[in-house]
Amino acid sequence: MAKPVDYHATLASLRAQQSSQPLSILALAEPLTATASKSQNELQSQAQPQSPSNANTNTGASRLQSHQQPRRSDVSSNTASQAASDMADSFSQLIPTSLSADLAHYKDLFSKLRFSYLEQVTKEKYLRSIVGDPPLVVSHSDNLVLEDKLGAMKAELQAKKRDVDVLVAEIESQARLLAQRYDTVTEGLDVLERVPRQLDQLRQEIAELQAEVTAKKRKQRIGHSSGSDDGDAGDIENDPLMNLALGPTQLALDSQKAANAELDRQIDLLKRQMPAKDRDVEKMDRELAELEKTRNETTRLAVELRRRREQGARDEMEDLGRWYRGSDAVLRGVLGLGVES
Repeated sequence: MAKPVDYHATLASLRAQQSSQPLSILALAEPLTATASKSQNELQSQAQPQSPSNANTNTGASRLQSHQQPRRSDVSSNTASQAASDMADSFSQLIPTSLSADLAHYKDLFSKLRFSYLEQVTKEKYLRSIVGDPPLVVSHSDNLVLEDKLGAMKAELQAKKRDVDVLVAEIESQARLLAQRYDTVTEGLDVLERVPRQLDQLRQEIAELQAEVTAKKRKQRIGHSSGSDDGDAGDIENDPLMNLALGPTQLALDSQKAANAELDRQIDLLKRQMPAKDRDVEKMDRELAELEKTRNETTRLAVELRRRREQGARDEMEDLGRWYRGSDAVLRGVLGLGVES
C-alpha cells in the first residue's frame, strides 16, 4: 500500500528552500564573478612587475575611483567578512532600475578610465622617445607593422565580443527559462497549499453522503421487513438509473435536461398561442349564447302554437289575416276599385 503524502510537510520544505535560496541576479552570478576574479588574480600573479607608467596610471585610476560613491551592486569590492553580512541587504535593495543605473555608471567610469590611460601612456611614450639616448625614431615601416598588429588585435577583440554576445544571449535565454520555471514552481506551491483543504472538504462530503446512503438503505430494509405498503423506497432501490456509473449517469442527466428543455419550449409556444385561443373561445361563447337564445325562443313559440292547436282555439295569425282581408275589401269598395275575387 502506498504511503500517504504529507502535503503540509512538503509545502513547508519547499517554502524553506525558497526562502533560504532566493532568486536573485547577483546570487546567480556569484559563481561567475568568483571564477572571473580567480582567473584575474592568477593572471596578475603570473604577469611581470608593472612599469612606472602603469603604476602611475593605476594610481590615477584608483584615485579617480576613490572619489566615486559606493554602489549597491559593488559586491566584489567588499571584503569577505562584509560580503557575508551585507549579502541579504544587497539582494533586498537590488531592483531592475538600480541595476540599469549601475550599468550606465560603470560604462561611464570605464570610458573615463580608458581615456585617462591612453592619454597617460601616449604622453609617457612620447616623452621617453624624446629624452631617450639615443632618441627613439619611429619609421613608416614600424607604423605599418604596428597597424598590422593592431588590426589583428582588433579582429581578435571583435571575435571575443561576438563570443561574449552569444554568451549573453544564451544567459538571457537561460534566465528566461529559469524565470518561467520559477513561476511554475510558485504556482505549484499555491496549488499545493490550496488543494489539501479542498481534498479534506471532499473527503468530508463523501463521508456525509455515504452515511446518508447507509441510513436510507437501513430505513428501506426496515420498511420491507415490516411489510409496509410504501413502495417508493423499493422502486428507488430497484431503479436501474439509481445504480449507474458516473458516465452513464451524466448521459442520462443530459438527455433528461434535453427533454425538459423541449417541454419548456412547447410550454412557451402554447403560452404565446394562449391569448389568440382565449379570444376565439370568447367569440364562440358569444355565438353560442345567441344561438342558445334563438333556440329557446323558437322552442317557446313552437310549444305555444302546439298548445293552442290542441285546445281548439283559433290562431291569432289566422284572425289577423281575416281582418286584413276584410279591411282590404272595404277600402276597395269605397274607392271603387272593385273587389278581387
